[in-house]
Amino acid sequence: MNNIVSKIHQGRYDTEKQLLTLRNNALDRKRKDVLDAVNQRLKKCFPKTYQRLVGPLNARIRDEKFKCYCNNPKNLHEIYKDIINKNVHYHSLTCDACWQEDLTKTWGYYGWASKMISVQTWQDLCDERGNDKFAT
Repeated sequence: MNNIVSKIHQGRYDTEKQLLTLRNNALDRKRKDVLDAVNQRLKKCFPKTYQRLVGPLNARIRDEKFKCYCNNPKNLHEIYKDIINKNVHYHSLTCDACWQEDLTKTWGYYGWASKMISVQTWQDLCDERGNDKFAT
């Protein structure tokens, strides 16, 4: 039962394609132990893929009163959905860590590279951040 987990930890499945296949199978079969092992390996070997599918690489904790991505971590795909649906919380726009670690990385992957976020949508988000953070 734990044979596959041991092999994952030993690095026997260290190509991105193999790890993603194992991750999908673990999700389908509800194997939390395998999913945890695959996520750890993704984090070590393919950090950008880990961020896109699982979540942030490092934990960031702010005061509990803030409802930003530091306290409510999401993977980049979920943040992409927030941007498209214009559902990015005010605290995430004013938090420099969220802007740098989450929102701009999402723009880099889903906007600039993949063209899934339009330039106009990104410009609107930047304007909203400027108004929320720097308005007097």
